[in-house]
Amino acid sequence: MKKKDVISLLIPDGENLLAIPVINCLSTSKQYKIYLISSLEYTPMRFSRYVDHFSYVPKPKNDDAWVTIIDKAVEAHDIDFIMPVSEGGIRKFIAHKHQLKASEKLMLVTDLATFDTANNKALLSHHLNTHKIPHPKSCLVSHMSELDTVKALHFPIISKPTVGYGGGNHIHVFQDMAAFKNHFKTNTFLGTHIIQEYIVGYDIDCSVLCKHGEILAYTIQKGVVNGTSDFAPAYAHVFLQKPKLFAVVQKLMKTLNWSGIAHVDLRFDVNTQDFKVIEINPRYWLSLEASLHAGINFPDLHYKLSIGQAFTAPECNASTYYSLTGIKLKVKQEKGVLFKWTFLKTDTALKFFIKDPIPVIYKFFALRLGNSNSVHNFED
Repeated sequence: MKKKDVISLLIPDGENLLAIPVINCLSTSKQYKIYLISSLEYTPMRFSRYVDHFSYVPKPKNDDAWVTIIDKAVEAHDIDFIMPVSEGGIRKFIAHKHQLKASEKLMLVTDLATFDTANNKALLSHHLNTHKIPHPKSCLVSHMSELDTVKALHFPIISKPTVGYGGGNHIHVFQDMAAFKNHFKTNTFLGTHIIQEYIVGYDIDCSVLCKHGEILAYTIQKGVVNGTSDFAPAYAHVFLQKPKLFAVVQKLMKTLNWSGIAHVDLRFDVNTQDFKVIEINPRYWLSLEASLHAGINFPDLHYKLSIGQAFTAPECNASTYYSLTGIKLKVKQEKGVLFKWTFLKTDTALKFFIKDPIPVIYKFFALRLGNSNSVHNFED
């Protein structure tokens, strides 16, 4: 891959909301000229001042047509680097990398089998068990007839589909067997579910950038302002140093021989006083701007790692960062926050909104008006 003063960077899944934090992080460097392909005609980052070229391309009928679209875009715009941001987007590139003429321009990613192991909660549970990495005791339910298998677990239990959903969707906690069975009898069965013993404690995450299992950059963050549910992304994060947690994630990434970015969800168990791995999101994450605030620009470092450029990742700063919704909730609790300009300017997402307001405004009205066709969140 050639090295230039200006890097033409293609985000091929620009319809996904994860494009917003990725582009905001890239915008801190004038090195990148960003090209966006979207399967939606109208999506927030179409209106971003940081996007140099937007292309609306309806979802192709098959993967061969998709490969042709990517190759043509790379050639037409002299693209230097390809950076998918979503789970589905990254997986598609891994699966069809051998077909792409510009495969050497793809960001560093892991292999397909490893990606699927991380992405599928059932496969991940097996990997964690095999390598004796702390995780909740669990079992799988693939059919209504298998509901009684959870008797091997201690209640309360938590249920979630093994693939296909994110952002805390379709996760439920049950206090007893009656409530568990009633839920599945009265709701659509969404494929194979992993059922885990509910851990009394708190959620905490670790974001990583790796090469061949070695963690080269990371942040550890804990949500301090909850989202719409206990399982939804938090609206504010505090960044911490947790050596015991990092040791768990180190072992996990090493046993996976992971390459690329990942966001690992863990939970601290107050009874056993250890950190347990819950799941891996093998994609970028919504709190990416918070990681940037803490000192780690993951998209920029991902580019450098992918082209073989040496770097020393800065230490993660002990800090707190608020999203726009987090600011609103904090103001409700403390009106005086509105007059703390230094805090608002440095420790919140307000700085990104001021510099590039239209995507946020568009996203707000699209969601409020129920125009889901204009916004893709986690699922592809």
